[in-house]
Amino acid sequence: MQKSILLEYLDCRRLPLAHHEGAVALHRALCESAPEFYMYLLADPATDPSHRREIFVNLLGHSAAQGIERQRILAVLQSMPADEALQVLGVVRDLRVNRSRARELVLAFLLGHEQFASLAAIKRQRLAQLLKHVLGERTWSALKRTLASATPEGETFLQREVLRYAWNGDGARAREVLCFLAGVPFSPTHPDLMKSQAARQNLEQGKGLPAQTLLGIRGIFQKKVPLGRVRQLSAMASEVAHVDGPLTALYKEDFLTRPAVTPSRADAESERTEGPLAAAYKAIQGLFERPAASKNIACFGLDVSEQVDQAVETLPLVEGRIAVVLDLSASMASSGERLYHPIALALALTCLLQTRVRDVLLYAIPGAPGYGQDEDALPQPQGAADLAMAIIEAARHNPQAILVISDGYENVRQGDTVQVVRGLQQIGQTFPVYQVVPVFVATEKLAQRRLGEVLPVVPIAHEDGVSELLARVLLASVDERITAGEMEQLQQLLTVR
Repeated sequence: MQKSILLEYLDCRRLPLAHHEGAVALHRALCESAPEFYMYLLADPATDPSHRREIFVNLLGHSAAQGIERQRILAVLQSMPADEALQVLGVVRDLRVNRSRARELVLAFLLGHEQFASLAAIKRQRLAQLLKHVLGERTWSALKRTLASATPEGETFLQREVLRYAWNGDGARAREVLCFLAGVPFSPTHPDLMKSQAARQNLEQGKGLPAQTLLGIRGIFQKKVPLGRVRQLSAMASEVAHVDGPLTALYKEDFLTRPAVTPSRADAESERTEGPLAAAYKAIQGLFERPAASKNIACFGLDVSEQVDQAVETLPLVEGRIAVVLDLSASMASSGERLYHPIALALALTCLLQTRVRDVLLYAIPGAPGYGQDEDALPQPQGAADLAMAIIEAARHNPQAILVISDGYENVRQGDTVQVVRGLQQIGQTFPVYQVVPVFVATEKLAQRRLGEVLPVVPIAHEDGVSELLARVLLASVDERITAGEMEQLQQLLTVR
């Protein structure tokens, strides 16, 4: 596979397929060059559903993927969260794909899934329509008749068409779910099916079901129930708590328990007199010109060995030489529910990069008072960060890539960063410069926080996103043609959960 093709895919995969010109051709090129690697991209957690659906379509119909056994594709689908896999499988009905390969995969996934009954209870219409499509109108009608009136011939038909796919051979449970999906009267035993059935008579009995499911039941069976009551019944099921990674949580806790550092009047006056450029340059020259090996920012007196081991146990060691420009400005503290999240996540990513990349040069700006002398001091986010000067300093050491970990607020001479990167490109410096943005949720809008179009933006919402950074570091250190061993490492990095 060519490195440029994979890099283009990594840059566009978070956006809907329609937002990237040439995305369909890009997917075909990926499938043709490395079909087995392409198959595993189905499980990439950072990929937009529209790209996963396109991957599945190519796995079903592209000639390059016909040698991949259906069981292997099924194994990748089963490794994904059920709701994500169901989104992918839905493309079969949406595009009217009629192939035995698609039929076998849909039936094997749905009926062979441990959560088949739970999925049916909350997504009844979607599953019924999908099964009707892959089985065909005549077979679906015959299945409904057979479920309603059992006969020896009918049992043989059911076994041949659907029950042979049942999870753990539990034909009785599969039959119950099929009755529910086909609208055939039955007495449910599974708790989720019981709740869904009971909600048709009394919506209160459906408490805890997703709002979309309750709204569908209300629209057909309980039209007099106020919409506000539907929201109340589904509120508990819709709430999703924000969960930090172990390292991020440790740093955030330390920030929250330490007294905040307030710059003195003298410090403020000095910054006004000398200017932020001079202050940042002195910080870089005096404290951060040394290679990262001489100072490990990830410790600062905190015992992080257990958290690091937990975070990197599935990640390979990546050969490469990179520079990390770490934004420690005041805006990295954030506020409200996001308080200290950007800086804590940035420190966690820096620590993990130092652990998994062979050679890391670190440039942290502007730095806290005493930073560089006190090894036990956690750097406080404060002041203004001159990202442009730090990038220049990092470029002097000729790294294979520069990662600028910043929230995107360029608080010293806006526009300088993009001008510096363009200048480096003009003088023949070809290494990539990435803007890594620690975000609270993956759906944050970053249009106003981009440092410039010449810096690809990589939003990271959790420290496990370091796997993508490692993949980009690996790509920066290899030749245009990626070897089989490098492909194996990339597969491991891009599909880890």
